[in-house]
Amino acid sequence: MKFIGVFTLITVVVFGVKAWSPLKNPYDLFALTHKIHTITECMDVRSEPGDYIFKKFPKRSASSRMSYVNLDQEAMEQIEEDPMTVCGLYIIGEPDTIVEVTIKQYNVNCESGGLMAFVDGWELNGEYFPSEVDHHRKLEDRVVEFCSDYRQWPKVSNKKFFKSSQNAALLQYRIPTKGFFIANVKFHKISQPCNVLVQDTDGIFQLNNYGHPWNCTIAAIFPAVVSLSSLKIGSKALRNEKVNYDCQMEDRLDIGGSGGLENSNMDKSSSVCGYSDAPGPQQALFCGTTSVRLVSSGKYSNQATVEIRKASVEDYDLATLICPV
Repeated sequence: MKFIGVFTLITVVVFGVKAWSPLKNPYDLFALTHKIHTITECMDVRSEPGDYIFKKFPKRSASSRMSYVNLDQEAMEQIEEDPMTVCGLYIIGEPDTIVEVTIKQYNVNCESGGLMAFVDGWELNGEYFPSEVDHHRKLEDRVVEFCSDYRQWPKVSNKKFFKSSQNAALLQYRIPTKGFFIANVKFHKISQPCNVLVQDTDGIFQLNNYGHPWNCTIAAIFPAVVSLSSLKIGSKALRNEKVNYDCQMEDRLDIGGSGGLENSNMDKSSSVCGYSDAPGPQQALFCGTTSVRLVSSGKYSNQATVEIRKASVEDYDLATLICPV
């Protein structure tokens, strides 16, 4: 009876669809609905959704690798010189998105020193974006470490799910000898972005605290020219005054730069507050990271429209800050 049931089901499926086109490949029916990307660099920056695959093999003969029949040849050739090297998949989306990462499979042995970590934001040389003081979550809650513990029995589910709080996330991994992982990346739109890592070299961005006591930052990882298209920061009593570029108020817009990702103690080019719909002057900041940071007490609904473009040698005349090398 089981075989009759199966045959009946197949018959219904076959006769319930249209005939194949003469040029149609039947296997296209099972085509993947998302892209597959192979991680080829230790520091790999990506902005596309899909499955990201990394595999590492020990230095053995080619015949010993044939057991991994489902692994692509390009990834098979990846072997780090230093077995304890920590690498990272740096993920960045559009300004109004957050990142969702699903670890679909992983084989990273704890006992051999293997380790993986999801970071809510980016980390580079011990510095984080968003900074600790600007993020609503504690740093220990933003970094989640995991690995494969083969002593556990029965085995728990291999899948892990993570979401970032902004358009940037990081998947770190250390695989000393052999192992692999498959991570699926998705981007989701949000209505109130706060901290934004700039993906394009040119763009117009909105900073808004939405009435909350939030510090929100736009960070561009390159020297940049910054100008303000509109401004509404601080008390309404400032409406009839000129825009203050040396503002000492609690609510203000700090424009500055730093050598790394950390911007809470950045060198400042200006601190701005007031109201204006007129374009402001251009400021060129020659630093590793250019940051525009909206500091808000929560007493006012602050907002600013910021234009950022990559600085060039021709912009030296506009320089308001040059960070030490």
